Amino acid sequence: MSVFRRRVIASVLTGLVVVAVPAVFVARRNPWHYVHLMPFGRSLVGAAALFAAPVLLGIAAWLVLRPVLARAVVVVATVLALVAPCGGLLFLTGRSVYGLQGVEPYGDTEVVALSPGGSFEVVLLRYREWMTGFDILRIRSRAGLSSREANQDLACFATPFDGLPPEGTLDSARFLSEHEIEVRTEAGQPWTTRFDPHTLLADSILSHGCQ
Repeated sequence: MSVFRRRVIASVLTGLVVVAVPAVFVARRNPWHYVHLMPFGRSLVGAAALFAAPVLLGIAAWLVLRPVLARAVVVVATVLALVAPCGGLLFLTGRSVYGLQGVEPYGDTEVVALSPGGSFEVVLLRYREWMTGFDILRIRSRAGLSSREANQDLACFATPFDGLPPEGTLDSARFLSEHEIEVRTEAGQPWTTRFDPHTLLADSILSHGCQ
């Protein structure tokens, strides 16, 4: 392979790292709560990016540096590839968009209600921790790439190991109007609130067994 091709490949690999690593940090924190950015902030995606970064840099160094220096860089890159995913994600955990403790929802996000005009939706996210879990409803805007999720739980229902009575269990949610939502428990108890279409914050929130 010619020296020119080696340099081009090394430049491309280095460019990928320069773009990917900051992107992971931005997606993980996501202060704007952009919906389409959230999947890239998950732990597995971040770990993969932080593992791949030193590997790609090691390959780039191998292509352009002298053999002795290249071997040294590859050794360092190998060590970083093993350490970086753990250390980097520990640093990011406390400031994740998914929760103060870095807890992430499991499974697919479920859309449970759509506003009459189609501009907003309510989604259900399920969180699981030791011996308990939480079914959480959040409001999202539907605006293409600029779609956002509210920085607030509209409703939270604890789902402990031994279960809760019907009046403390989520049944359904629906829009009464473009900016008004009704949530019902399995006991048929309705609860309604309105939200600001710009901030997506509700006038009041519902909590059953959640802190």
